[in-house]
Amino acid sequence: MRLAFFALFLSCAARTLPPPVVIETPPHIVTPTEVVTEAELVQRGEGSLLRQRWADAKQAFETLLSAYPDGPNTARYLFDLALAYEGLEEREHARDRYLEVATRFAANPKARLALMRAATLQAYLEQWRPLGETAEAILRRGDLDDVDRIVALGARGLSRIELGDDMGANRDVLDGLDLAERKHFTSRDVLPVAAAQLRFALGEIRRVRSERITFDPLPEDFLTRLEQRATGLMSAQEAYADAVRSEDTHWATMAGYRVGEMYRALHHDLVAIPAPAQSKTDRQKQIFFAFMHVRYRVLLEKGLRQIEQTIALGERTNDRSAWVTRAREAKDEMVRVLESEKALIATFPFTEEEIREALKQLAKKVRR
Repeated sequence: MRLAFFALFLSCAARTLPPPVVIETPPHIVTPTEVVTEAELVQRGEGSLLRQRWADAKQAFETLLSAYPDGPNTARYLFDLALAYEGLEEREHARDRYLEVATRFAANPKARLALMRAATLQAYLEQWRPLGETAEAILRRGDLDDVDRIVALGARGLSRIELGDDMGANRDVLDGLDLAERKHFTSRDVLPVAAAQLRFALGEIRRVRSERITFDPLPEDFLTRLEQRATGLMSAQEAYADAVRSEDTHWATMAGYRVGEMYRALHHDLVAIPAPAQSKTDRQKQIFFAFMHVRYRVLLEKGLRQIEQTIALGERTNDRSAWVTRAREAKDEMVRVLESEKALIATFPFTEEEIREALKQLAKKVRR
């Protein structure tokens, strides 16, 4: 009897117990230093990006990608990791992550922006052929707005001129500038990067075309060709001067260096003109040398001032690119050329003052 009653009691108790409660917890990521959830890492990474704590952001997103290499948020994590790499100035790594987003997740909303960022980095790294390929990939997309198209045309135009295709580059740059003007980009005091890239590319086109005019052998229409070369130089300088107004000072560094180099190149080509056949004696050759170097030294001095300003800009903005390195090398070479030129003329049997006076008299004679 007692056993039957106990069995009945247990049966009733079992029927009245509540169902078991199932508690689901998010999966955890285990690292050598902590155990953390995906959401916590995302919050940490995004917060670090906002505070520009690039190293912390890099660590967070690298951990997320290691844990979820093919998850639903992989494209987002790759893009944010690229932003962190950019902040750390690890530009090659950033470029690769952006391109990975664009190729692996072409339909993702991040893909278009990733291509734009990759193009900007390729221009900085002077990777001209890949820059053109990225520009083509941007232009093939069906989700572009006008700003995207301006960036792509500028990138492809810059790629083409640096690879020697000035005709194709000119078409792209003019199309891009036309669109930029319709968007009122070019009238701003501070140019967006897209507009600055177009103006720099236009300067490159004009520079390349002007420097095709050379003076060895000395052409019969020397003065006409010199005027054409100088006109091309001034036209290119005008375009570069617009690029200097970029919101990204790296374009100003690039443009400043190019202007200084144009003056140095023109000076080099002019003083390299050989003495005419009529100059048979050493004194006649010395006079010709002195005339050319004193007359056109102003070009080298002007180029040197531009290069010095470019170096100063690079130092103020902490620009450690190859353009600043080139500017420093160019400055050293230009100073060396000026000093050696003056030292050589000092050995001649006449002074620079006498040469300058002779040049003045010659100019008066030509005007008459």
